[in-house]
Amino acid sequence: MTLLDNLKAISEIVIEDKNLRQERIDYLLSKFELENIKNIKAKFLSGGQKKKLVISLSLLSNPKVLLLDECFAALDVLTIKMLQEIIVNLQQESQITICICDHQARDLLACVDIAMILSNCKIIAKDTPSNLVKDINAKNAYFGNSFRFN
Repeated sequence: MTLLDNLKAISEIVIEDKNLRQERIDYLLSKFELENIKNIKAKFLSGGQKKKLVISLSLLSNPKVLLLDECFAALDVLTIKMLQEIIVNLQQESQITICICDHQARDLLACVDIAMILSNCKIIAKDTPSNLVKDINAKNAYFGNSFRFN
C-alpha cells in the first residue's frame, strides 16, 4: 500500500466523519512534509519517512498520549534531529504527552522534559535531563562516568 493508502485505511477505523478523515489526512501530510511521497509504496520509504508515517498514523485519532518505543533506532543523525524536532513540536503545539522508551540516551535526553532510568522494574532516577546525567544513581546504573550531555 502507498503512504496515502495507509493513512486512509487507518482513518476509516478511527475517524467516523468522512469529511474529517480527509481533513485530518491532509493536515498530517502537510505537517510531516509527506505530500510529495504520498503515492509511494510504504515499503520503498526511507527510515525517516517510515517513522513520519507511523507517527502520522498514530496521530489520526488525536490521542492525548503517544507512546514511542525505540524511535531513534537505526536512523542517521539528520533523521534523528528531524524526529526530535517533531517530538518537541508535538508536545508544544498539540499538548500531547509523549512517552519515549529508548536506549539512545543522548538522543532521548535532547527532546524530553523529564527522563527516568529504570533497572529491574525499579525507578533508579527521575529528573530533568541536565540533572539526571549528574545523578549518582543514574551514573552507576546506566550512564557511567564518561557520558556527556549538553
